[in-house]
Amino acid sequence: MMGSSHAATGVLTGAAVGALAGSEVTDVVLCAAVGAGAALLPDLDEPGSTVGRSLGVLSEKTSAGLRGLSRRVYQATGTDYELRAGKDGGHRHLTHTIPAVLVFGLLGFLVAVVAPLGTAVVVFAMSALGAGVVARSLKGWGALRKREAAAAILAVILATTAVFAPGGAPWLIGVTVAVGSLTHILGDWLTRSGVPLAWPLKHRGKRWWMFRSPVAFHTGKSPVEVGIRWASLLAAPVLLLVSVPAVPAG
Repeated sequence: MMGSSHAATGVLTGAAVGALAGSEVTDVVLCAAVGAGAALLPDLDEPGSTVGRSLGVLSEKTSAGLRGLSRRVYQATGTDYELRAGKDGGHRHLTHTIPAVLVFGLLGFLVAVVAPLGTAVVVFAMSALGAGVVARSLKGWGALRKREAAAAILAVILATTAVFAPGGAPWLIGVTVAVGSLTHILGDWLTRSGVPLAWPLKHRGKRWWMFRSPVAFHTGKSPVEVGIRWASLLAAPVLLLVSVPAVPAG
């Protein structure tokens, strides 16, 4: 999936986590913001990706480090058959596994547990990541710098909300990061490239077997992806509306 599609699905699943597990209406907003960025984290293994370039030097360095780590893990854990195939083992490998989802979620929790500032840091980073990717995808909506500035302002507002508004429990933030990351992996499962869902276990003699949907589509070339993106963006506000407590009559 494209970065903007991942961010959109992350908004929806994040909002769902906030609506189902949160205790405040603001949890829906904060979790939606966190989910948008968390749904992009697995693609940080590609320095040239939109998310890899979204936060400048910081995301580029992080992306390069994760790609190198993915390559080393691939070389260390790949079967003889896989290693003889000469694959790179970088993009769509280590960060697209279930263990990576758990690590992302744990890191989100460990930062957020230093509440409220830790929670604000996670909300700012994830919302800046998500909004930054969306800003880059909105061609024809003004200059790129203005779009990026608007994304940064939105991230600051959301981070400020995390500090002063109720809700935003550290465990909820950690769960949202994990769910957002998992959303990304499931989104890539829908594409023809697939994802290594079984790692570190073996499947058909391979530890990095790429699972994909029986009705997989090409990234960025299918109306199915467009439909998923817009359905996610439209459904997220609905979750917020149904989470608002009804005002008693009289």
